[in-house]
Amino acid sequence: MALLSINLDQVAVLREARKSKEPDPAQAAVLAEMAGADGISISLRRDRRYVRDRDLYILREVVKTRLTIEMPPADELVDRVLEVKPAMVTLVADHADGDTPVSGIDFRNTPVDFSEPTARFKGVGIGVCFFVEPDIDAVKGAAKAGADAVLINCSGFTLARTGDEAQQELDRIDRAAQSASRSGVSVYASRGITYKNVMPLHELDLFDEFFVGQAVVARAVLRGMESAVETMRRLVNTNLPKSR
Repeated sequence: MALLSINLDQVAVLREARKSKEPDPAQAAVLAEMAGADGISISLRRDRRYVRDRDLYILREVVKTRLTIEMPPADELVDRVLEVKPAMVTLVADHADGDTPVSGIDFRNTPVDFSEPTARFKGVGIGVCFFVEPDIDAVKGAAKAGADAVLINCSGFTLARTGDEAQQELDRIDRAAQSASRSGVSVYASRGITYKNVMPLHELDLFDEFFVGQAVVARAVLRGMESAVETMRRLVNTNLPKSR
């Protein structure tokens, strides 16, 4: 049975649209957990455009399940997150330009040595996950760098325009997830996951956890956070026929 973590970035985006105090990511986290979320996720950017440092400390206090902070390996961010001490960090490729979309880490070409931040996080009991493309070499690179888990970018599948394209991307994800399982790391799925496309990913029966944000927050705006989380949780917890 897969777990479900709710990413609350879009709650912070709504708040910052008016530079207001609401909606509060911490309040959303409490409601999500009450509805059965197994974890809460938030992204920390260099420019703090949406999520504020204060959010991290409050979330660390109110989250009763597991808090994951997604972040690039910038020294200042590493120091901040070491103070907060979430359950896990998800490291993404570092881009100096804040407008560059978040991307998976290419361990063959990255100029960053991930061994130092990985060791610092693990030294205080913080688990380390790497955001990677659905590529076997990327998964192996993450495992070699000391990953406890990999978060596979599923956007190629979730944004596919044709059935053939979707199947090709799903096959890539399948191969990468199987490689991660063989490497002994936990396997997570994220990016573009909705109520309509989660089942083909779930039916691979390879993911330990799904990280879902936009779809849940969008539905929560109309139906409430608890209803939105409960519906997604039912989907990722659906019992699958034993095929392995």
